[in-house]
Amino acid sequence: MRTVEKYQSFAEDLFDDRNVRKYGMMLVKHGLKGTVKKVNPVVMYVDAALSVLEAVNSYLKYAREREVTKQILAENNRIEVELKAQLKIMKLKQDTVLAWGDDRIKVLTDHICLTELQTANMIKQIHKQVTIAKAMQYRLRKERESGIDFKQLQELQKQLDHYLRSCLLFIMSNVE
Repeated sequence: MRTVEKYQSFAEDLFDDRNVRKYGMMLVKHGLKGTVKKVNPVVMYVDAALSVLEAVNSYLKYAREREVTKQILAENNRIEVELKAQLKIMKLKQDTVLAWGDDRIKVLTDHICLTELQTANMIKQIHKQVTIAKAMQYRLRKERESGIDFKQLQELQKQLDHYLRSCLLFIMSNVE
């Protein structure tokens, strides 16, 4: 917090005060005895009364400023309490978001592991299907060479082509 001096230093206040200058000049001109001779007692009482009024006025200003300061301090305390509450809320929200993020990362990691297992399993299945298709193609070729019924071979070839198309569609749908 920044502070600003409201009143000048004592020495500066002495030089700025009208009464100090007036009586100080009298002391310098006439000395202490001459000042006592020159000063009228009525003027001194009036001057003293004015000084008391100025002092009362200064005290009232001080009291008013002190009350304003109390109000400002109370407002600062209220704002500080409110900001601390907001900070706690934001900390809880941050902790919640971090926990949610950790849970989300765990879910994604589990999903990736599951996907890797599914992919490995799919590759094994595809490998088995390709092995079966090669074996069928090999047997079909052997049967053709041995001269078995042409219609049956044609039907078997159509079934094998259909099977290969199904395998390719299966591979394409899972790879994409």
